[in-house]
Amino acid sequence: MKNQKGNEGITSALYIWNGLTAFWGTSFHTDPHFHNTLQLVFDIDKEFKLKDESSEWSNYSSAIIKTAHVHQLDSNQSIQLFLYLDQDSEYAQRLSDKYLKERNICSLKDSDIGKMSTHFFKKLLVDTDCDNLFQGFLKIIEHLIDFELPQKKDERISKAIKLIEESKGILKVKDIAAHVFLSESRLRFLFKREVGQSIQSFMLWMKVIHSVNPILKGKQLGQTAHDVGFWDASHMNRSYKELLGIAPSAMKKYEKELKVIACEKSNFYTFRTEILADWRADKPYRTVDI
Repeated sequence: MKNQKGNEGITSALYIWNGLTAFWGTSFHTDPHFHNTLQLVFDIDKEFKLKDESSEWSNYSSAIIKTAHVHQLDSNQSIQLFLYLDQDSEYAQRLSDKYLKERNICSLKDSDIGKMSTHFFKKLLVDTDCDNLFQGFLKIIEHLIDFELPQKKDERISKAIKLIEESKGILKVKDIAAHVFLSESRLRFLFKREVGQSIQSFMLWMKVIHSVNPILKGKQLGQTAHDVGFWDASHMNRSYKELLGIAPSAMKKYEKELKVIACEKSNFYTFRTEILADWRADKPYRTVDI
């Protein structure tokens, strides 16, 4: 690992799910910056350092940082695991209510997270199985807040989701409705109620997810678009820009800096870091979108 200033992206791996981005890294010292997410930081070996405009550098073993709060982080030559949660997610809201209240940064040293061993964190960082990683990250959150597991979905909707996740090529809503023995209108209603988004939106997200890894491996955009069910490369390009804010070709540049793993059984969203030249800057001098 080499030192880098101004970007918390010196990492070994980046994992992306719906509402959750996670990566780990070391040997960096950031400029003032903020994220469009709630941030959790856990040190793996010793301690890291944090500060904001109103405070001096302080040592932390773990911390939670408010969405859009400008701060600096020094890895202190240690290794950290970062979890970034969509600010509108239930987990982020519960964490904010419990730990932040009127604060911008809060140490988590007095939470139940201290009961989790260093071995647990180190083992998590070398795992590349998406299901294992996601369960590990949920376990971390579970130690921070009490939350109920989501109720079991309607079996027909679960079956529809599985078909969408496993489908290759163009799939229509009417085909899914026939597969689960529902009318098209009933499927649309139940899917929205159970999943929280329309079935068309979910299908489009899945196309994007299915296309990320082939693109990162260098597969031609036109062939990738056809394989995952976009009408053509232009349709895929428009969908990426609409949903992620970047073109498919831009994904490749992150592979040069990060090992990117897009978990295909869930959605992902845009994760943004805005870096300031100093505390008083009106605009960021660099914006990093993933």
